[in-house]
Amino acid sequence: MEITNFKGDIKRNEPLSRHTSYAIGGPADILAWPADREDLRLLLQAIKTQQQRCFILGGGTNLLVRDGGFRGVMIALQRMHRIKIEREYRSIGGAFAVVYAEAGASLVKLLSFAVEHGLTGLEFAAGIPGTVGGAICMNAGTSLGEMGDIVESVALISPDGELNTRSAEEMAFGYRTASVPEGHLVLEVRVVLRRDDKEKIKARIKELLVTRKQRQPWGFPNAGSVFKNPQEESAGMLIESAGLKGRMVGGAQVSEKHANIIVNTGKAKAADVLELMDIVKEKVLEVSGVRLEPEIKIIGED
Repeated sequence: MEITNFKGDIKRNEPLSRHTSYAIGGPADILAWPADREDLRLLLQAIKTQQQRCFILGGGTNLLVRDGGFRGVMIALQRMHRIKIEREYRSIGGAFAVVYAEAGASLVKLLSFAVEHGLTGLEFAAGIPGTVGGAICMNAGTSLGEMGDIVESVALISPDGELNTRSAEEMAFGYRTASVPEGHLVLEVRVVLRRDDKEKIKARIKELLVTRKQRQPWGFPNAGSVFKNPQEESAGMLIESAGLKGRMVGGAQVSEKHANIIVNTGKAKAADVLELMDIVKEKVLEVSGVRLEPEIKIIGED
């Protein structure tokens, strides 16, 4: 696919194992990195004209790409990563800042920006990988908070390249979901954070990271929580109660540390992870009567 005046990079038959936190996945027909908003418009127009399938890679986290790869165009927005304070105001509860972030910025970078400027409200994201755009699409968060709690507005871009700004209410944030129309991409977001003591924010983040490291596997590629937590229940506890900690299929293993995480022990294939997910779902249904639903996104060809 050739695009006139495209400033970014395009790779063909690019192994997605190089671009996902699972280190798993066959090749994408095309992987494109637009340099800016105009580049993205040109890319979307070409995709529509040539009737190509399209998927936003984000940070490659919370994603399992099948071994056959992806037939179509994968878009990586990492070069669109600007963050800035757009405006500030005072209200009940203190002083606040509206922070603008492009979709390709990492959550780590956004959290670091908040700490640097003495802004609280994003600490729940400590240790969560991925990009801002991906975090919006899945309403990323923990028991301490989620993206929908701090969003003021989200700018989307349509397959035709048209911009559409939605309020937090219009985004209809739910548990690991948000209302993004089919074919639309998250382009940028504005979040509201409150002024606070920088050292107190750092201390809270340090404490959260210590707890997170104690509970989650480190050193093995993974995509975080594999299944959504059923209402008022923990998927991890259900999986552990079914006696599945440590269960392996090929190079994929239910983590010994956190049962709702399946790790790549070194040479796992997507087929291994998928088979292990099926085993987990069937066993949990048998033992607890609960039907688990995937939290990770699964795409591509077998």
